[in-house]
Amino acid sequence: MNKISIPAWIPSYAILLLTLLLAVGIAFFPGLSWLFLLLLCANIVFCVLNRKQFTYPSAVVFRILVGGLFIYSGFSKGVDPLGTQYVIHDYLEAFKLPWLTSLSLAGSFILNMIEFTLGVLLVLNVKIRYTAWLTAAMMAFFTCLTLNDAIAEPVPDCGCFGKALVITNWQTFYKNLVLDAGVLVVLFSLKKLENKRAWFKELSIAGITVLLFLGFEYYNYRYLPVINFLDWKEGVRLFPENPLPVRHYLTYKDLRTGQETEYLMSECPFADAEWVANNEFVSRRDEDPNPQTANINIMEKSGEDDPGYDVTKMLLEQESPLILVAVYDLDAANAKGVEKTAEFVRRAQEAGIDCCFLTASSVDRAEEFKQQYGLQNFPFYYADNTSIKAVIRSNPGIVLIKNAYVLKLWDWRRLPSFGQAGVPTL
Repeated sequence: MNKISIPAWIPSYAILLLTLLLAVGIAFFPGLSWLFLLLLCANIVFCVLNRKQFTYPSAVVFRILVGGLFIYSGFSKGVDPLGTQYVIHDYLEAFKLPWLTSLSLAGSFILNMIEFTLGVLLVLNVKIRYTAWLTAAMMAFFTCLTLNDAIAEPVPDCGCFGKALVITNWQTFYKNLVLDAGVLVVLFSLKKLENKRAWFKELSIAGITVLLFLGFEYYNYRYLPVINFLDWKEGVRLFPENPLPVRHYLTYKDLRTGQETEYLMSECPFADAEWVANNEFVSRRDEDPNPQTANINIMEKSGEDDPGYDVTKMLLEQESPLILVAVYDLDAANAKGVEKTAEFVRRAQEAGIDCCFLTASSVDRAEEFKQQYGLQNFPFYYADNTSIKAVIRSNPGIVLIKNAYVLKLWDWRRLPSFGQAGVPTL
């Protein structure tokens, strides 16, 4: 009896199709899913079992797909190196390595550069043997790291795609398992992928990529990101114009049966005396269907012991123009930048424009700062450090707002004179 032989290319393309389907499926599993995790692991096992079956075309497709994702990931972080620095800083704090936090900015530059460069080298098939093994080592490290993130959640967002695409820690781990399968295919196909290109040409490609990308990162660090993936960007409205009503839910426990039931507040049977006597309040949940673009709570405080009064909407939704100077850390603010900004807001105030400062520093430090730079006539408001960093990547940074719209963002280095800024007066 003749055995049925399966063509060698079928397992190769079956794994490619399964890998692509799993990559799409990540979007539908934000949390732990044992079935999806099993499929991802099975795909890796299939890659190992069929390691001799991969055809040249399928290996090329995997090489380009993995490289393309590395390019996207490196670019999305490289366009905002300060954002990556904050994530690395959070990791070092979470792993109790505070003595390394001073290296977080350098780590950001290097990590983003390596990721982007490996992506370019994979796509262009440059020094594929070295490139593939370096990529595999990087993936092994980050797969273990993101597994820990998914289970223990030392940081809420690993920042694998910067702010361009925010996914959960489990989705990040799933993404890495998909990439691991692609990297394994490339590793198993090295002999097929090697080329005859001269070594100095390949080294030139690598060197030029490194230098250009480091320059790109430095530009985005020194000034504002050339592509702003943050919520606060020019043209964005910080609050919905016609907000939908917030829905309030109340959970009550029946004292007779112990059963807990959630009610929409407007539908709670408060008029029923028997129900009121036999039910005990447990918790409240608010559901806001409106997009949360501002993502900040701006507080007005009179002193260190004052919990503050929330003035976020009142301040940002005013119809007249507002110049908001974000200085998340008054001690770390660039002195030259503060002096330049102080002159700008003085001119703006003389022209009748409202100006204020926003900081995460203490009220006492703000008072000292006012005296130091002659800013006694300007109100200072307060918010948490993370929220202010998400407003603008500059310390100080200047935001022009009118009627809840972000009209303009300036870093202090490229802040024009007030006369050239084009601030509307109405």
